[in-house]
Amino acid sequence: MKRILLFLIFVTASYTSLFATTLTGLVQDKETGEPLIGATVEVKVSGDKKYAIVGMDGSFVIKNVPVGKHLVEVSFIGYSRESMEIEFTNGNAVRRNFELISELSELTEFVLSASMIKGSEMQARNMERNAPNTLNIISKRAIELSPDITVANIVQRVSGLSIERNANGDPQHAIVRGMDKRYNYTLINGVKIPSPDNKNRYIPLDIFPAQLLERLEVSKSLNASMEGDAIGGAVNLVMKDAPEEFMLEGDVQLGYNQINMDRGFYSYDRSPINRRSPYQQFGADYFAETSDFPTRNMVLQNVMPLPDIIGSLTYGDRFLNNKLGVMLGGSFQNSYRGVDSQWYRVGLDNFGSNRPTLQRLQERESSTQQQRYAIHSKLDYAISENHVLKFYYGNYQLNDFRVRDMLDTDTEGRNFSVTEGNGILTYITRFTSRFQNIQTLNPRGEHKLSDKFIIDWNAVASLAKSESPDDGNFIRNGELANFVEMPQNIERRNNRRWENNTDRDLTLYLNFTYSPRLINDQTQVKFGGMYRDKERESFFNRYIFDPFNPAFQIQGTHWETFEDVNFQLLNPRGGVSDPLNFESFERIAAGYFTTRWDVFNTEIHAGVRAEMTEQGYSLRVAQQNVNPDSSQNYLDLLPSLSFKHRLNPKTNIRASYYKAVARPGFHEIVPYRMSEDDGFDESGNPGLNRVRANNYDIRWEHFPSLTEQVFLGAFVKDIKDPIEYTLVRDRIFSGPLSLRPNNFGDALNWGLEADFIKYFRRIGLRMNYTYTNSRITTTKITRRREDPNDESSQLVQVIENQTRPLQGQADHIGNFSIMYKSEKTDIQLAAVYTGERIEFVSPFLDNDHWSRPITQLDFSFDQRINKFLTLFVRVNNILDSPYELFIKSPLAREGALFPYQDNPNETMVRTDRFGQSYRVGLRFKRN
Repeated sequence: MKRILLFLIFVTASYTSLFATTLTGLVQDKETGEPLIGATVEVKVSGDKKYAIVGMDGSFVIKNVPVGKHLVEVSFIGYSRESMEIEFTNGNAVRRNFELISELSELTEFVLSASMIKGSEMQARNMERNAPNTLNIISKRAIELSPDITVANIVQRVSGLSIERNANGDPQHAIVRGMDKRYNYTLINGVKIPSPDNKNRYIPLDIFPAQLLERLEVSKSLNASMEGDAIGGAVNLVMKDAPEEFMLEGDVQLGYNQINMDRGFYSYDRSPINRRSPYQQFGADYFAETSDFPTRNMVLQNVMPLPDIIGSLTYGDRFLNNKLGVMLGGSFQNSYRGVDSQWYRVGLDNFGSNRPTLQRLQERESSTQQQRYAIHSKLDYAISENHVLKFYYGNYQLNDFRVRDMLDTDTEGRNFSVTEGNGILTYITRFTSRFQNIQTLNPRGEHKLSDKFIIDWNAVASLAKSESPDDGNFIRNGELANFVEMPQNIERRNNRRWENNTDRDLTLYLNFTYSPRLINDQTQVKFGGMYRDKERESFFNRYIFDPFNPAFQIQGTHWETFEDVNFQLLNPRGGVSDPLNFESFERIAAGYFTTRWDVFNTEIHAGVRAEMTEQGYSLRVAQQNVNPDSSQNYLDLLPSLSFKHRLNPKTNIRASYYKAVARPGFHEIVPYRMSEDDGFDESGNPGLNRVRANNYDIRWEHFPSLTEQVFLGAFVKDIKDPIEYTLVRDRIFSGPLSLRPNNFGDALNWGLEADFIKYFRRIGLRMNYTYTNSRITTTKITRRREDPNDESSQLVQVIENQTRPLQGQADHIGNFSIMYKSEKTDIQLAAVYTGERIEFVSPFLDNDHWSRPITQLDFSFDQRINKFLTLFVRVNNILDSPYELFIKSPLAREGALFPYQDNPNETMVRTDRFGQSYRVGLRFKRN
């Protein structure tokens, strides 16, 4: 009986397939030919519903259509319905294309562009096509579907951009076209903001949550109306605008990091931490005591952390007959990250080979709890159709609570033996709390005084702060004897320090736009100016402790945890005489004039910008042999010229030139030297000059549809006095090395870019590739013996020239994403590749520190549950790709056995592993 039933089912299915067919085709805008993504195609079959949603390339497929004549109807919001009767015959596939007429066809092209859905891929491609400068955009929709939670994660998806990671392994700063982070600036809604970084002017992009973005814009060329200190480019965070109607959306996510599952999470009690040092609390004359310093925040704990929690909520609507638009948003992220590292302190051979030697091996396990808070509000009010006021307030907070537990092994000669299991060990546990905050207040206005004359203005008041209170080290000595670790003893010079800085920024922008209509309606003259008053204050205070009574305290006998140790305070007033206590300022006055012309299908922008800069510092405490205050003034004239020739409505050729500068950071020009436990000492350079560059850019761009693009481009940057950090000595052969910024003559940076987005109905491909080649020639030191055959002869130094890439520039950068999109499902697999690049520049020949090529693979899955809810899954760093630093020279001591040194032709310096991270979440939207 079962066999007969199965046979009947098979026959019925076969018979049905013989009398069914397939309908395929395209749905397009009749006027522009653009695909109408998301349109509905329905075959009117009695008793059944046959329909399809138009894919990303404008195509559709409807299978198993019964034979006969059926009415096919196509509908799309904003377009008139189209229907036709089609006859379907046995087994024959039918193809029909539909062209819909827009109900807004009588409006102008400008209105049609503006009516595109905010944050959509269509809006992003349209803005790229119409922009006066070379621009790349990541849309809100692309951000939603990506595995990224911060702006720093997003920027690495843009062609020509790579990222620099922080100590937690998270992306933090953008490197644009091989230009280090100092050569780029960050905007919020088109205006600059200050940085909470305690040393530099560039902004850590990981402070901004991705959920609050409308889109991310990367300008790779400048015009005269833009601030001129972006040799690499400008990253503009466009925050969500007030919608045209009620909107409420948000998301909730839970996640975990694999490294925390494997080894647990290191933590400490933060409750007793005082945000102010004894010096700040009680004044300069106060003599601190050990009882002023809590101990519970210096006790290491290993726990299994709670899951990562990420959430956001935004609300928008319009009131007062649509005159008032309101957008309010907030975001919260609490995550737990871990890093496992092996790090070698590297020296130079003392026998004249100029090869690296390994002095100390540090094996580190770090854990960081990160908390991000963000408040975002935007208001716009139309006084009339010619006068609009806007208001923006943003508050962004990033808290890092990090523990680094480190075993430091002396590997220099007699104190270390891998084969015998003997060595001198140092245990260092560091407890760091850091609070970073950016607040910005931005009222602005747009006033159309006539059909030809428009005034717009911006007033910006911003404050950026960073605090690192009670950053402490717990240092112990131990010994390895026959592979057995002996009890630890308290080391001298334990320290606890307070470091904080404030950056206050007041800026006013004023722009005038005049349209004389000399040749056509596109002719335009624009001029205006800017004034910025910036002040930065830096405070540094360090207290040093030695073990006391007894001075030689043994673990298990005198102490078990930090709370048991008996310390004496060596400097009860703290180290406030350090040159890191300083005030600095920067005042910039700028004016510009630019014109726009549209002739022979070519849009031309020509202009010039002038920027007058006054920059200086003053030390709070006078230092011996150090200038207590200094300032410098300079004027820069920055011309710009760009062409955009429209070959057809879908294809442009762009060419541009602009001159730009990069000013030194506030901290860099202060005469200081600071010891760092994480690596090399750092020092300032009061003689540092600004960088200047001539930039050339050309790009061919084609937009096959509203969501697709093909870019091919090239760029050249001629750079004068580039700034890079290099390891230097105050005196050759004496004193420790320190990292110091220096100018390095001239440099040339050029490259090629390709960007490709294509959809094949439900399958999409997004690819970009950038080749960058930079060259700079600097002097290097070679050390060798006067008599190479006599190891007792004197060491001499020889200065040689060496040509190398710029610091941070990778030859090859690539992104590849494959996407599947249906009515309810979005799946994406995304890979980011960054080639090798120099991370640290050494003053010695062939001793630069390079990072290995790295590939990161991420996965995202979105499933729409209903009209309002979407379930999603994210997996980051699937391959657990390590970050590795190495020197392209073999070790001086050939044949020596060192851990993690597997290649005899190079020297491994550092390896970091971050583990995979997993998240699951629910996104909702109501409008």
